[in-house]
Amino acid sequence: MIEGECISSSLLDRAHEVVAEVLQEGDTVVDATLGNGHDTLFLAGCVGSSGMVFGFDIQQAAISSTAERLEAAGVDRYCYQLKCESHAEIGRYVTGSIRAAMFNLGYLPGGDKRKITQSRSTIAGLSTAGSLLSGGGVLTVMCYPGHDGGADEVAKVNEFVHALDIDQWSVSLYLRREATDESPYLWVVNKNSAKTLSS
Repeated sequence: MIEGECISSSLLDRAHEVVAEVLQEGDTVVDATLGNGHDTLFLAGCVGSSGMVFGFDIQQAAISSTAERLEAAGVDRYCYQLKCESHAEIGRYVTGSIRAAMFNLGYLPGGDKRKITQSRSTIAGLSTAGSLLSGGGVLTVMCYPGHDGGADEVAKVNEFVHALDIDQWSVSLYLRREATDESPYLWVVNKNSAKTLSS
């Protein structure tokens, strides 16, 4: 079992908490796995009307569900771009720096459980998001080892996280109390701010 900080609150709530701590109005952010748009709406609320949310998902159902959620909440349609693309393609659409990126792996809730995120595209997406992340920014990765194919993917994510340079990144792991080997867990990866040289 992976060791990390055990929490009693929701892992998704913790992801939102750590992301909210670093965001401000006008920031650019990425929702790498739209799902039903809950993280997208949260991010849009954090960055406001002067910010930009880029959202990615390979399923049109996720795009439609997210668009409906944002429209119902009154989010300005000029403040987000939803792409029916793999998160491996983030770099094709996002060219400037970002302040946060959220990855919620697995399958679309309420959708086809056979359509899941894949390790190759997930690692590519994480690598690109990390390269675009500004100092002080954060990546969150919700991992689900319990479904078919999930354990293989999160093993690759764990390898990716453990290979990060500790001089450039700070990493935290959160689990629910009484977690098992198949329970979800959350990686929080902060990009350290550039150190100023003393004169």
